[in-house]
Amino acid sequence: MKVAVIRFSSLGDVALSSAVLQPLYEKGYSITFITFSSFGQLFKKDYRLEKLIEIDKKQLKSLSDIKQFSKQLKDFDLIIDLHSNFRTFLISKFSGVKTVKYDKKSLQRRLLTKPLLKNFVNLENFNVLDAYLKPLEELGIKNDRGYRPKLILNQEDFKNIKNLNLPEDFIAVGAGARYKGKMYPYFDKVSQLLKKNGFNVVLVGSKEDKEKDRSFYENVLDLRGRLSLRQSLAVLSKAKLTISNDSAVAHLSRAVGTKVLMIYGATSPQFGFYPFKDEGDYLYANLSCQPCDIHGKKECKFKDYRCFSAVSPEKVYEKAVSLV
Repeated sequence: MKVAVIRFSSLGDVALSSAVLQPLYEKGYSITFITFSSFGQLFKKDYRLEKLIEIDKKQLKSLSDIKQFSKQLKDFDLIIDLHSNFRTFLISKFSGVKTVKYDKKSLQRRLLTKPLLKNFVNLENFNVLDAYLKPLEELGIKNDRGYRPKLILNQEDFKNIKNLNLPEDFIAVGAGARYKGKMYPYFDKVSQLLKKNGFNVVLVGSKEDKEKDRSFYENVLDLRGRLSLRQSLAVLSKAKLTISNDSAVAHLSRAVGTKVLMIYGATSPQFGFYPFKDEGDYLYANLSCQPCDIHGKKECKFKDYRCFSAVSPEKVYEKAVSLV
């Protein structure tokens, strides 16, 4: 049976969607994964895939683009839609292939950001991994084995990071995020505490992450903007722990089996992206104003980002040590 799995973006979501590959592979399905070309590197060496389809976002802009792309999917027996937006809805319709999709709880997530309505929303036990795995029940696959995201690395990936001279016993730090509401501003102080107590620190992230972060880091290895996606995965797999914002670095770590400590600001664990206990833990102040935005894009109405100041560097350090 030929199955197409669709998750176009963004980086962290694509990494998490890898959770469905192992159960499908174990059951013997022929799997094609479809994503945007900027994230295809994640699956380049994945033996579980029959095929990887990478497409530029610009190639799916118009209705005719989507129709044209959908034609190449008509021979699949099933589409598993892990993106669940209007574009993937159209792809399903134009391809004519039976489709199952995940329930992203979009309305409930948005209601959580409304102070007068959030008390009527219960997403306490919602986790995106469970939601991604739920459509597989259509194939008789139940999530009774606790499947987790898993990205495949090989010896070449580790060979490609040898010249970085990674320190022993290091903790990776993902200080970046797309929006300020997700960026914990005290990672420099956390790094100082880690260094003071015998841990090495390696900063992982993009060039943009580095440009946004105005903190001063002393005696750390800063690899932001220097690594490919696969190199980043290899580095994260070597870490004793990753401390990260609610962003891609956290989910890449989970996908290579490294525990993660996530710090929440404008967003919330109830959105479903928190790590399970076997994957790490998170810190969340749970103020009355949290969460204030589904993506962390909105400016803090108090201008002081008190959701972050309520999570002290000492608290982050203590929790990190307990996880290590």
